[in-house]
Amino acid sequence: MATQLVRLPIWVGLILVLACSVLADSTNSAWFTRVWQTSDGLPNNNVTAVVQGRDGYLWVATLVGLARFDGVRFTQFPYRIPARGEERGVRTILPSRAGGLWIVPDEGPVSGLDATFSHSVAWTNGLSKSNTPVNVVEDGKGSVWIAYSGRVIIRIRNGKTMQFVQQDGSTPSRSVYSLITDAAGTVWLAEGNSDSSSVCVFSNGQFNTVARLKFKDAPRVAAARTGGVWIATGTQLFKCDEQGKLETIGQFQPDTPGAQPVALLEDHMGAVWIGSVNNGLFRYNGTDFERIETSYPGISSLTEDLEGNIWAGTAGGGLNRISPRSVKLEGLEAKSSLVTVQSICEDTNGVLWGATQNGLLVSRVEGKWIPVLTNEAWLGVVTCVAADHHGGIWIGTSDRQLHYWRNHEHKTWSRDKGMTKITITALLPSSKGDLWIGGFATGVPRLRDGKIQTLKTPVEAGRVLAMAEDAAGNIWIGTSRGQLMRADGDQFVNETQNTPDTGQAIRSLYATPDGALWIGYEGLGLGWLKAGAFARTGVEQGLSDDYISQIIADNNGWFWFGSDHGIFKIRQRELEQVMEGQRDQVRSINYGQKNEGDPSMEADFGFLPGALRSHDGQLWIPMRTALAVIDPQITPMIPKPPPTLLTRVALDGQTIAACGGIVSTQTIANLKTLEVPLRLPASHRKLDFEFTALSFSAPENIHFRFRLDGLDNDWVDAETRSAGYSRLAAGNYQFRVEASNGDGPWNEAAAPLRIVVIPFFWQTWWFRLGVFALFTSSVIGVVRYISFRRLRGKLWRVEQQAALDKERTRIARDLHDDLGCSLTQMALTLDMTRRNSGASDQVKGTIQHCSLIVRQIAKSVNEIVWAINPRNDTLRYTVDYISQFAVEFLHAANIRCRIDLPDSLPGRMVTPEARHNLLLVVKEALNNITRHAHASEVQLQITATEKQVTINIKDNGQGFERVPDNASSDGLRNMRQRMDEIAGHFQLESRIGAGTRISFIYVWPPDNGS
Repeated sequence: MATQLVRLPIWVGLILVLACSVLADSTNSAWFTRVWQTSDGLPNNNVTAVVQGRDGYLWVATLVGLARFDGVRFTQFPYRIPARGEERGVRTILPSRAGGLWIVPDEGPVSGLDATFSHSVAWTNGLSKSNTPVNVVEDGKGSVWIAYSGRVIIRIRNGKTMQFVQQDGSTPSRSVYSLITDAAGTVWLAEGNSDSSSVCVFSNGQFNTVARLKFKDAPRVAAARTGGVWIATGTQLFKCDEQGKLETIGQFQPDTPGAQPVALLEDHMGAVWIGSVNNGLFRYNGTDFERIETSYPGISSLTEDLEGNIWAGTAGGGLNRISPRSVKLEGLEAKSSLVTVQSICEDTNGVLWGATQNGLLVSRVEGKWIPVLTNEAWLGVVTCVAADHHGGIWIGTSDRQLHYWRNHEHKTWSRDKGMTKITITALLPSSKGDLWIGGFATGVPRLRDGKIQTLKTPVEAGRVLAMAEDAAGNIWIGTSRGQLMRADGDQFVNETQNTPDTGQAIRSLYATPDGALWIGYEGLGLGWLKAGAFARTGVEQGLSDDYISQIIADNNGWFWFGSDHGIFKIRQRELEQVMEGQRDQVRSINYGQKNEGDPSMEADFGFLPGALRSHDGQLWIPMRTALAVIDPQITPMIPKPPPTLLTRVALDGQTIAACGGIVSTQTIANLKTLEVPLRLPASHRKLDFEFTALSFSAPENIHFRFRLDGLDNDWVDAETRSAGYSRLAAGNYQFRVEASNGDGPWNEAAAPLRIVVIPFFWQTWWFRLGVFALFTSSVIGVVRYISFRRLRGKLWRVEQQAALDKERTRIARDLHDDLGCSLTQMALTLDMTRRNSGASDQVKGTIQHCSLIVRQIAKSVNEIVWAINPRNDTLRYTVDYISQFAVEFLHAANIRCRIDLPDSLPGRMVTPEARHNLLLVVKEALNNITRHAHASEVQLQITATEKQVTINIKDNGQGFERVPDNASSDGLRNMRQRMDEIAGHFQLESRIGAGTRISFIYVWPPDNGS
């Protein structure tokens, strides 16, 4: 539709007038420059050379020394001239193919470091101080070439040095300006004087001229990927093949002072970079030349790293990195300033529309933002713009009017059509055809079927800052006072109770197809509401900023956020896992700020629609100063995670190991060559590790994690490029560190650093073995002493028991033989007297009664003899005696007796006290049955286990309901008391008409049988 607009005659002139209303060159450039200077750790702002070594470090030579750079920190490389011990400025450097480094100082010997940077070899050039080094290269055969002013070239091959001068051997009269090697390892030379210059190739043992240049300016050469070399001289760029054929490319800069080129480079894309002595940096893309902004006009060196970044060393402005701009900034140019687009939408034809901060309605045509409808009287100060599904455009204004533009026709809703006094700042066309309107007023107007109805909101809610429609068609609004509300029919339901009601503003809302609502807070990070469940994440979980103003998803599974401190992105799945509690951290990738060359990138909010994903997949995010444009398909992504390096190990603040030992630090372990574990004393207090990952495109986005095997159970996320541990216990450990650039997985951990903590002497094996032996001997002695004491005690108890058993046997024998016989004789005598006496019946009765008493006493004596006789101290004798007694007792009472005895009995001993009491309780129980139960049958059951013996006596007598209060109750109490005396149990069960059951349970004492 916008295309149709610009075809009208009225727009033709407008487009011609505003053709220059595009982004300023510095803003719309595809390149941005980041600068490091002495305030960032650079040794000196005069950078003479910069290269990337085989180890991945960026090596920076300055007039005061050498440093290496990992993208974040500069580490001073304490290079000293061998034999002199002096630290001098470095003129040029070269990474060797073997992994080492060639260092050429301003004066003095050339140094070659091996791959471990721990050994140095020096070559003396034998030249005067007037010979200044130009550069150093390595040919295809491994020879090192060093060019000096005055056309002196030194070659170092197999440890031997050779000088090359002019072909005729005369005194040098021409200067060497450039010495390079091409992809085949061939050496090229650019030389000249004040009259002319030439390009030479080394072959057949000498430099042969292949091209002559009729320029008095000093030429510089660089290898071309397609063969031959590039030549920059004066203001011109040429291409020269191996046969010397010159091709004029063009003029890269005007004829001005300071135009002389000093550095030349072809990058991996085939573009040529030209650094001038005092006129800045230029780039040739194969078609055109463009000037690249740098921190200083004097360019001294150029190199390209493995990630495609161009590094420029300047003669006073420090180190510059030139990289493709990931985030472009657009807007409407007004004189010298850029007016940003604060609200943006895309219509059904794919045309972008926007509302600028100064109240203009703009459209993007052929990559340019131009004002539209400027001659329409009805169009006021535009604040926001939205597109519907019918190809129309809704326009909100600050003069309380709503406009609709479609097919060159427009409609207006103002106060007479129900539009309230509201400055419109937000528009949301819904899938149901409604238009929701937000602004500086209480309530939210809704346009439905051409009529406006205002839905009330609480006064304390504040103004609407964010609106979104979820997958189910629900309309959500977020307010400046942190209220989250959902439209339900003709009213709003406050959903704030499902979120933290902190009063912090809700700046943005974004709904995803899975039914989730994402909430961008002011100072509270990111919220997530799904199916009534709420979660939140912030900087403590890896979010780059807690002030989220814009949210938009791309087509590659990333969420992009505009915040107070720039733009960053996070994997959507990582965010969901954090919200669902499946992981603890997310990895943010930052854009903007220093990394994008714009330290003031701050996202805008409050005007809707805001962040947009257009039909071509590009993302558009309104910022305070410009409209950020992101193509997710071309944002820099490192295919593999960067390698990690352990750079330093410190013990109690003192360095004990470093990555690459230097001559001055040979006493420190070299982490590059360390093959044995680091041995730490037991008395150490703290162990610190420093590590890095060699990535230069976006070092701020590198994430680290580490673990110390032997102490850490899992990986630990590193907030900085270091890790520290307090005193470690004696033992073996392994330190590992991994890195990720955020776009991919963690790299494979490098070889772990092995660490051994030496134990204190009392922690050594021999000390512990001695202590163990002493302890064992002591234990054996104590156990032996206690065992002997126990054995003596046991022997004494056995002897005492034997004496006691002997005495018991004597008493039992005496009672049986003496008292028993006497009682039996007395009973017989009484019986004879009764039979032979002529006494009266009364006297005979008395004699018979005395006979019965004597017999009863004899029986009691027999029981006593049985109880005290040690021969009967077994369970088998006890059971036999009790069962025999029961049979005889019940038979005399004319009661049937049923005996149930076990087939086998444990080999347990029964104490005399226990046997005596068990017999008496059985006797008392049988006596009660015969006297009171009126039973005809009694069952005696005896069971025995290794834990206890149980005697059950059951009759079929009359039973009772309660314990009788007569002589029987005394017998029951006696039975219970006797069982208590031997730690047994007495149980009684009886029912009227069902007989009585009595149980005697005797538990074997713990030491019984021992």
